[in-house]
Amino acid sequence: MYITGSDLRKMRLEAGLTTVQMAKLANVKTRKTYENWEKNIGSPSMNQFIAMCNGCQFNSSTIVQMAMERSDVSQQMNLESAAVR
Repeated sequence: MYITGSDLRKMRLEAGLTTVQMAKLANVKTRKTYENWEKNIGSPSMNQFIAMCNGCQFNSSTIVQMAMERSDVSQQMNLESAAVR
């Protein structure tokens, strides 16, 4: 997946959510699973990713497009352009 752990973390922080809240959005049993994703240990399914985007008020299609278009995964995404108004 083109979405990295730092992307998930940035998305969570910009939405003002905790790891527990993100785990709940992704429908995983513990926050540890979500925290592992932020550390690039495993990754969410597409459905989980979309659920987290919706919960954070971001357009998942826009985020995926930005992730695919960046030349280096270490580049930070501008999530403001993906915010649902």
